[in-house]
Amino acid sequence: METTHGVLELLLVSAEGLKHAHHLGPQRHYVTIQCGDQFRTSKITHGKHRKIWWNEKFRFSLSPRECRQLAKVTLRIMERDKFAEDSLVGEIRVYVGEIIREGSEREFLQMKPAPYNIVLEDGTYRGELKLGLKFITNVNLEKSGERWQCTGVPPRQPYAVYRPFLNITLPCIPWRRFFFFCTRSDKWTVKE
Repeated sequence: METTHGVLELLLVSAEGLKHAHHLGPQRHYVTIQCGDQFRTSKITHGKHRKIWWNEKFRFSLSPRECRQLAKVTLRIMERDKFAEDSLVGEIRVYVGEIIREGSEREFLQMKPAPYNIVLEDGTYRGELKLGLKFITNVNLEKSGERWQCTGVPPRQPYAVYRPFLNITLPCIPWRRFFFFCTRSDKWTVKE
């Protein structure tokens, strides 16, 4: 068992109003989180109805020295591209120095999920990321369970050639008429 001074836990909830870098295909986003020298990556989610949901927790174990020196956590929202490099949508810097200091005094501090503005590459704001924070002191962690999140970029899924064709043609097929016709033909069959 390894004793650490504290654990900073981030609850990545959702994002909305993001800038869509690619105009073709669905929005597929993930978030990279940097807390000191530790990195984590969220799962890839598909944007539906202009809101993206992750609902993922990330834990960062901090030594006493890291608790004194850590000032901010940087979150970068990335959009997955099938044919090129993933593009940066925006960045959030959450200043956690005071949260860690107050949490160390109280031994526990939790902040409910709140929206943070997303800063684009040109310095303007667009969209919000909802994020919750929790800091706990004097926690015992097992070495194997300490870093249970993936640390790299999520692996790419194999590209299916037929998927764009189905995305274009399936919404155009009048499925209601097809199913209505099938059920209607069964009802009107006369048995003698």
